[in-house]
Amino acid sequence: MAEMGWDEVTVLRKRQPKASQLKSQSAINAAQRSGVGVETTKKFSASQNKQHQVDKNTAVLDRETEELHHDKIDKSVAQLIQQGRQAKAMTQKDLATVSSFQIS
Repeated sequence: MAEMGWDEVTVLRKRQPKASQLKSQSAINAAQRSGVGVETTKKFSASQNKQHQVDKNTAVLDRETEELHHDKIDKSVAQLIQQGRQAKAMTQKDLATVSSFQIS
């Protein structure tokens, strides 16, 4: 060791590249240039929290064609409710309280 000059460098241990460095685009390009087989895959829903799985099969839901919506009520029903409420001198809050609806 006494014969080593100032310009010589001894590397005792080379650090392994980090996982993020191996996955970088430049590392992938370098591996492809050197002729190494490179396989890249994208993980399905990798960044989502999928702890709880849906019990019903999604294919069954996709095949389902039933329209799930409420039928619309004519405006005359709303006018009848309003007229009845005003005839009894009630506010909307009073009507909601009497009919056990949540006040919004």
